[in-house]
Amino acid sequence: MTRVSSFGNQQVMLTSLMNGQSKVFKDQVQITTGKKEENYSGLASEVSTLLGAKTVFNQTQGYIQATNHVDRFLRTNDIQLESMVRNTQNVRDTLLESIAQGQTFALDELLEESFTAMVSALNTNIGGVHVFSGGRSDVEPVVGSQISDLVAAASVSDMFQNDQLRPLAKIGQNTVMEYGLLADEVGQEVFQIFKDIATFSAGPSGPLSGQLNTTQLAFLQSEMGNLDTALDNLRVLVARNGTRQNSVDSFIKEHENQEVFLQVFISDIEDVDVAEAITRLNNDQVALEASFKITSELTNLSLLEFL
Repeated sequence: MTRVSSFGNQQVMLTSLMNGQSKVFKDQVQITTGKKEENYSGLASEVSTLLGAKTVFNQTQGYIQATNHVDRFLRTNDIQLESMVRNTQNVRDTLLESIAQGQTFALDELLEESFTAMVSALNTNIGGVHVFSGGRSDVEPVVGSQISDLVAAASVSDMFQNDQLRPLAKIGQNTVMEYGLLADEVGQEVFQIFKDIATFSAGPSGPLSGQLNTTQLAFLQSEMGNLDTALDNLRVLVARNGTRQNSVDSFIKEHENQEVFLQVFISDIEDVDVAEAITRLNNDQVALEASFKITSELTNLSLLEFL
């Protein structure tokens, strides 16, 4: 005769009920956290792959921050270099016109205006960091703001207080870029020309205003050559800065693409499909409710009822 144990049946049902509760709890945790497991032990077979991917992901984010920082500085460089070129070109065009007509007006005022604009460009700062100061980013690289300060200086180099430490940044695994420019390398040549013109105009052969004599014309012609050379050198800096911008843009796109790939790769390993988890939770809740019902009915059964 087959014996039926009420206690045994109840234990089986209780075990099934507890398993159902565990499944529902796990489903709820997955939906809440969005993760398949609460700790790495649950992903034992893929832990090394996941940690490696996260390491590369963090490095990539660091490179993105570095390249964005460099990009901001390069764009600022470009704007201020274009200002330097534009103001130098204005003075050159005025000298050329003066030589052609044999007379000039308001040259001193133009020098003052152009010099002030150049000082402003070279003293540009981003968030309190002076772009053209090198390592001394907390101080303005150019002292003085008027052409009279330039004329009074014993040497043009005295107008600059930047150091020679050029900013560098690691923008890729094997790429370190020098992205900073120094105020003296950008402005010293042009400032020397401005100083020479202003000093000549204020000297015994000046002023450079009105009808020009032979000496004045010869002087302006010599300065024309100097201005052409200075303009060429400024344009070289603009071109070099532009080349670096193109390179940084390429690195930014590369890092951003890698970041997206790694996000998807990491998500595939550790993130749960929420829609699937919700469906599984609903099914597990139905099964748990059924277990509760059956367990309740078995608890109330007795073999005495069948004797």
